Amino acid sequence: MTTDQYPRRHPHAAFRPMGDEGGLVVLPTRQEVKVLNAVGIRIFAMLDGKHSEPQIAEVVAGEFEVSVEQATADVRGFLDELRENGMLVDGVEVEMSTEDSR
Repeated sequence: MTTDQYPRRHPHAAFRPMGDEGGLVVLPTRQEVKVLNAVGIRIFAMLDGKHSEPQIAEVVAGEFEVSVEQATADVRGFLDELRENGMLVDGVEVEMSTEDSR
């Protein structure tokens, strides 16, 4: 069995894409605004508890023309940074049999 994480953005975080260049994330509880590039805002938009880290990485790889391996490393690093800054809440863990994960 494997466990997939379905990360979720903090419920008080609001975000707004700004054209193709990226966007803004607002954390009202911390009175902070973060500027994200296009990849960051795309990832942040998928942090709804319905997309697993591998699913997010596949979308990033396809939309930004990088390898899945590179996208996986970038997504994981970005999620770690968001966690450190209090921008994520604990995601949902879903156990899958190895047959389901193929």
